[in-house]
Amino acid sequence: MNKLSKWVLYSGYIIAVTAFFMYVLFPADAAMEYVSGYLGKHYPEYAVTADTVKPAFPPGLKLRAVSIAYREDTWVNIDQLYVRPQYLSILSPLKTVRFIGKAYSGDLKGSIDIQKADTGYQVTAAVELKGIRLEENEYLQTLSGRKIAGRLDSTISFGSESGTDNSVDVILHVEDGEVGLTNPVFSINNLAFDKLEAELIVDRRSLRLNRCEIAGDQIDGDVTGVVLFRKPFERSRLEFKGNVAPQHLLMASLKKALPKSLLPSKKTGEKGFPVKLYGTVEKPKFSVR
Repeated sequence: MNKLSKWVLYSGYIIAVTAFFMYVLFPADAAMEYVSGYLGKHYPEYAVTADTVKPAFPPGLKLRAVSIAYREDTWVNIDQLYVRPQYLSILSPLKTVRFIGKAYSGDLKGSIDIQKADTGYQVTAAVELKGIRLEENEYLQTLSGRKIAGRLDSTISFGSESGTDNSVDVILHVEDGEVGLTNPVFSINNLAFDKLEAELIVDRRSLRLNRCEIAGDQIDGDVTGVVLFRKPFERSRLEFKGNVAPQHLLMASLKKALPKSLLPSKKTGEKGFPVKLYGTVEKPKFSVR
């Protein structure tokens, strides 16, 4: 064996042994303490935990059973998450982290950009969700107080800078959806739809629904409006208005429960009936004008 072959063999052996011990002895607790410490300093209301943290290749971290909480309420559980830096950004003022993962029977991917600003740090993030099963998110069911189901595709963008009023822009596409009714209306326990598309903006004060269109065998319609946040959340104010057109499945249920004189007329226009949702999250009120 010549000197070059020995050098390659020994170098490969050293690299393999080093990688092995880095993987086995990786300081997972220290890594999570660093993440928790960063969030605690800059975003004290948020917390991230993981059951296991291991190094991965290409260089990055692989996390399992990740939980993201806000004010001690767990918002999201992620089965597995792979996080890595964009390597060229390590040497630049703008640091970029990319991630992919699996959650609620679907996939997610995105990136986070962090740059030092005059008032602290400027953070921007973008997330893409594919095939997320809404009914598997326990927090969503608890928060709404009703069953919410469907397959979600979504894009979410977030911009943050210390001392500013941050906001989140969301585009939603839900298929084969279902929303349970806490108080059944005319023996109707839930509303199902084939497709829902929506655009909304969330900040500290409100959720603004700029566009929402729904289509299905029970109902077609569109709605816009706002949720004005209050504490506790159940007291948040609702101000929504739009148009609803009952479809054949809903009409069939109404025919069994209402006299013919009270049934919706087909002469309601292309958009259907003007409707309004108001009151609070805890005690919503609904009217047809």
